[in-house]
Amino acid sequence: MNPFSSLYYIRENKGRAALCIFMMFLGTMMFLAGNYVDSMIRSFSRSFEYYDRVVRVNAQTTDEEFKDFEAFVEDVKADPELEYVRYSALGFPSLSHGTVLGLDIYDTCMVFNSAEDAKKVFDHLGIRADLSGCGDRSVIMTEDLAKNLGLKRGDVLDKSYNGNLAWEFTVDSLAEDPGYGMFYIFDNPENLFRLYIFSDSLQGEELYRHVEKLAGDRKVQVLQPYRKEVMPEMTILYVIFYAMVALVAVVLAVTINSVMTGQYMKRTYEFGVYRALGRSKGEIRRKVAKEVLFMNLLAVLVGAAVILLYTYLVNALIYEEKGLHLLYFSGIGLLGFLICETLILVPVILSKGRRMGKADVTGF
Repeated sequence: MNPFSSLYYIRENKGRAALCIFMMFLGTMMFLAGNYVDSMIRSFSRSFEYYDRVVRVNAQTTDEEFKDFEAFVEDVKADPELEYVRYSALGFPSLSHGTVLGLDIYDTCMVFNSAEDAKKVFDHLGIRADLSGCGDRSVIMTEDLAKNLGLKRGDVLDKSYNGNLAWEFTVDSLAEDPGYGMFYIFDNPENLFRLYIFSDSLQGEELYRHVEKLAGDRKVQVLQPYRKEVMPEMTILYVIFYAMVALVAVVLAVTINSVMTGQYMKRTYEFGVYRALGRSKGEIRRKVAKEVLFMNLLAVLVGAAVILLYTYLVNALIYEEKGLHLLYFSGIGLLGFLICETLILVPVILSKGRRMGKADVTGF
């Protein structure tokens, strides 16, 4: 093998190369860490979809405001683009569920006045659930949420289960729907001062703006899409993750630089000879870059295999039984990995390439 080849030194110094590869391998774990963060955030994704397609509207509290609400309901009824169902203005708690990060989080829940109203909205959202046995004081929840909470069909939920429950409910159906949705049926015809509004032709911001325009200056509360309520609270997770990425990258860059400094200092004579034989500084730097990048490539390949195997095993053996799922790929994980790679490789390649490019055989 040509001694000037990027593989020559690695092959002849397997122990030192393996140490560098191991430290670079640790950087690939930022991809796995990002997958954990995004898996938690994406547990809200189905609820975000619900409220991109269904707008919530609440009445205010005074008699005059109730009149505004009823007038608004009449306008919604007359709008050919909109459908709606009314539901109780009483409070119904969502139940917290676990995540792959080990944190318990609260998602939102929906409330319906009847099984017929629930079916109307479910059909619009594409939620598959058998509602034939559901009625007043029924709860429908997704299968993943039921697994996570250790509940099954027929279980009773009351104050002994959750202190915020004012009434007794029974889990009467499990929905075949991704995510962690929970749906109450509570027949309360005297207190229907909330609406779910939906449309076959409008959704997302367009639907929200249409409803808001219809409400005008009337004293009714048009709630923002759910993602706008949740995502600002998730910002802290992004901040923590990217701060961790930067810290790990800096520590690894300093450590790898220190290890490689010793290795390349011993090779000063080697690079001095290359220079004496006519190799340019640019060629020297490219050789150093190729050596570092090849070791990094091996680290990335090993890291990818380890992450893939780990994710498969942890999902199959632990998370699936709890209704959880760790992502195999995420944009957050990829960005964190690329940031880490950049902060490690750029200073190492530049510093070592510059030093070896200055090697001069006449200085020995």
